[in-house]
Amino acid sequence: MRTVLRELIAIISLPLLYGVLCLPLTSLLLAQYPNEVNRFGGTQNTGLVIAIECLQLISLIICGFAARMIAGASSRLRLIQLGMTLEMLAIAVWVELQYWDAMPIWHHFVFFALIILGLAMGSALVDRWQPARS
Repeated sequence: MRTVLRELIAIISLPLLYGVLCLPLTSLLLAQYPNEVNRFGGTQNTGLVIAIECLQLISLIICGFAARMIAGASSRLRLIQLGMTLEMLAIAVWVELQYWDAMPIWHHFVFFALIILGLAMGSALVDRWQPARS
């Protein structure tokens, strides 16, 4: 039962942690360039979009690391990781559709790819870090 609870907490914490990390950082970045923010709350400035994507990738790596640490070792780990990635993609599609005109179209697809890569990278860091700890 303890493993199931850890897995559930990992699944729930993933989007919450992303929201706590990435949303304020992105808002702070955009606040530095108010003339570049459009009426939708995004930007068409390529440099800012790339900076936002870097923030997103860092946040997603941290989220993948944290969720993997919370979930722990389990025989269902790959299934849990797939579920967490699909969860984040579903949330991302829903949000990105609401802000489709706020950012360049290519950003949305890059963001979806970053979710897959960032979460996998964060999880892989746990596997590399844990043997060094023991």
